[in-house]
Amino acid sequence: MSKVLFFDIDGTLIHPFHGVHEIPQTVKAELKRLKDEGNYLFIATGRPKAFIPDELLNVGFSGFILCNGAYIEMNNQAIYEQPLNHSQLVQLIRLLEDNHIEYFLETSDYVYIDKRFKELDALFQTFDIAPSKFKHNFDLAEQLKRTLKLELHTMQKNGAFIEEFIKNDFSYDNHGTQDAYEIYSKVDSKASAIQKVLDYLHISIENSYAFGDGLNDMEMIQYVGHGIAMENACQQLKDVADEICGAIDQDGLAKYLKTI
Repeated sequence: MSKVLFFDIDGTLIHPFHGVHEIPQTVKAELKRLKDEGNYLFIATGRPKAFIPDELLNVGFSGFILCNGAYIEMNNQAIYEQPLNHSQLVQLIRLLEDNHIEYFLETSDYVYIDKRFKELDALFQTFDIAPSKFKHNFDLAEQLKRTLKLELHTMQKNGAFIEEFIKNDFSYDNHGTQDAYEIYSKVDSKASAIQKVLDYLHISIENSYAFGDGLNDMEMIQYVGHGIAMENACQQLKDVADEICGAIDQDGLAKYLKTI
C-alpha cells in the first residue's frame, strides 16, 4: 500500500538558523527513493506558494498543502481551494485601513501588497522571495474574493484590539516580537487538508506520516497515522508526537526516512 508523507518546511526540511539553507542531499535521495517506490510526498505549510523557494519546488514533491490547508495542489493542479469568508474579510480590511495597519493578501499564486505599504514591502524584499511574486497594482475588491490568508504587521500596542476583532471569525498566529499576525481560516487546517489528500488518493490514515517542529504542526502531527516531531521541535509538539527524529542538521530526517 502506498504511503503519504507530509513535511513542514522551516525546522524540518531546512533549518536556516542552524546553517541548513537547502534540503540535504541525503534527504533528497530518500525522498526520491520513496517517490520511486510509489509513495506520495507533500509539503504542508502555512506559506503561500509564492513564499516557497524554487529549490524546494523543484525537488519533485507530489503536491503542496498551502496557507494552512486553504489550498491543495497535486501535480500542478488545484484539488481544493477555499478563500476566506468574503464579508468577514471585507470588515477586517476596513479595520486595518482605518487604523493605518499595513497588510498583504495571499492567494494560490501571488502575494498582493498595496504600494502605499512601503515598510512592509521593504521588509519582505529582504527575504529570499522572488520580487515577481509580489503584485502592487491590483483590484483590491477582486483579490479579496480570492484571498486564502493574509498577514499584517503592526505596533504591538494594536495587538489586543486586533485579536478581539478577529477571534470569532479567523484563526491566527502571532509572531510576538515581530509584531506580525498571520490570519487564516477557522475551517481549514493542515489536518483537514491531509484528510482531503487521503480521500483523493484513496489511502488510509494508517499509511500517513507527518513531520514538523512547531505549534502550527500540532494538528497534523496528532491527526496522521504516524506523527513525527523533529528533535529541535517545541516541547508541546514532542509531547503529542508518536516519535521523535533527529534534527535536520544532524541528518536525523534522512535516517528516519530510511526506515520507511
